[in-house]
Amino acid sequence: MSKTLIRGAKVLGGAAQDVLIDGETIAEVGTGVEAGDATVVEAEGRILLPGLVDLHTHLREPGREDSETVLTGTRAAASGGYTAVFAMANTFPVADTAGVVEQVWRLGREHGYCDVQPIGAVTVGLEGKKLAELGAMHDSAAAVTVFSDDGKCVDDAVIMRRALEYVKAFGGVVAQHAQEPRLTEGAQMNEGVVSAELGLGGWPAVAEESIIARDVLLAEHVGSRVHICHLSTAGSVAIVRWAKSRGIDVTAEVTPHHLLLTDELVRSYNPVYKVNPPLRTERDVMALREALADGTIDIVATDHAPHPHEDKDCEWAAAAMGMVGLETALSVVQHTMVDTGLLTWEGVADRMSHKPARIGRAEGHGRPVSAGEPANLTLLDPAYRGTVDPAGFASRSRNTPYEGRELPGRVTHTFLRGRATLMDGKLA
Repeated sequence: MSKTLIRGAKVLGGAAQDVLIDGETIAEVGTGVEAGDATVVEAEGRILLPGLVDLHTHLREPGREDSETVLTGTRAAASGGYTAVFAMANTFPVADTAGVVEQVWRLGREHGYCDVQPIGAVTVGLEGKKLAELGAMHDSAAAVTVFSDDGKCVDDAVIMRRALEYVKAFGGVVAQHAQEPRLTEGAQMNEGVVSAELGLGGWPAVAEESIIARDVLLAEHVGSRVHICHLSTAGSVAIVRWAKSRGIDVTAEVTPHHLLLTDELVRSYNPVYKVNPPLRTERDVMALREALADGTIDIVATDHAPHPHEDKDCEWAAAAMGMVGLETALSVVQHTMVDTGLLTWEGVADRMSHKPARIGRAEGHGRPVSAGEPANLTLLDPAYRGTVDPAGFASRSRNTPYEGRELPGRVTHTFLRGRATLMDGKLA
């Protein structure tokens, strides 16, 4: 079996150490480790993290292979340092049966540059009217534990309650896209000063916050787990903080773009900034950063949402919502959280590997960088500074809001169970 020695890396940002990979496992961590017949990766000055885990990825397959496929999406994931992604259910057909989730799972096993764990739909066809085959999806080969109608909100309180009760039986979690649909009819961007000046339909913060408030109370009543997708407002932070102080089993995620970008960018009318939930205010951005730092927000999730060129290169009102994010996520987190002193690299490992793996029950991922553990690892050069050029993306889509922006950090190596999926910045 092959061996690799990562020499002189700062494990979780700490002291420089050598890490020996033997086959699929970390064999030794220490100083002065002998290379023997191992391939040597010189890693002085670089940060070694456990492989990143994304709890919120859109791979589009089956049905929208013009946007992304399991192959291209996992290549993008490996380029960004990810060793596992959770694939959302809004495919065509919807992943609301054991057959569809098993198809996605098998595509991941056959073609994936990282592990692919399907997320099952909460309701049939994402229509919010009838529970999908939750138990059958969990009992399938894909062993689904996370369920979401992401892209749509489970707005019926009775359906949401029944879903929480159902998944409780096998330790699953419902991941809610918090958006009260009646409050966002015709909405184009964040409701506020900018939307009023531009004359675009406003998307009020309360549309998100009201659903989160309802769902944490439902989770408390049922005694089940609820996860809040792409939390975006200061008010949502306050509700989640209150719920956690009460002992409610709620977790929450924030996207990289909501940690950096604001609704002021919409003044350009560039559809690349059109996203759901919308970009919010500077006050919201600062509240999200603080909440991620203090643990109120548990994880960073990309909401990687690829679209073909024609769905974004059009007038604002007609454009699809969403941004690609797998290949830039770690750089944005370094820029907004590490370089600002809000998080250490150990904190990054917690928010982007340990906790998302724990929430999604991703076996073998989010583990410590220590002997005997699976060799799922990410190596980053934090001193790198570069301009984002989507022409070099591994994703099939190019709808990034960071084009032309300088960001720090570059993933140089990604290892999936000891196999290099990314070597010296190039896909293996």
